[in-house]
Amino acid sequence: MESDLGKLFIGGISWDTDEERLREYFATYGEVIEAVIMRDRATGRARGFGFVVFADPAVAERVIIDKHIIDGRT
Repeated sequence: MESDLGKLFIGGISWDTDEERLREYFATYGEVIEAVIMRDRATGRARGFGFVVFADPAVAERVIIDKHIIDGRT
């Protein structure tokens, strides 16, 4: 079973934000193992949320304390 430690739900993402931008933003906190934006299967369009997985679960704990603005969206 895959562990969810270090995995964060990221909601309210701009339609223009891509995985690379998400990874770049959260890499300032620590090593990002994976950054995924969920997409509509039929259209491929971003659904406005995604997930980021950190190598160190303690980093995820620090991230949730801060307020984040990515590509103009909080």
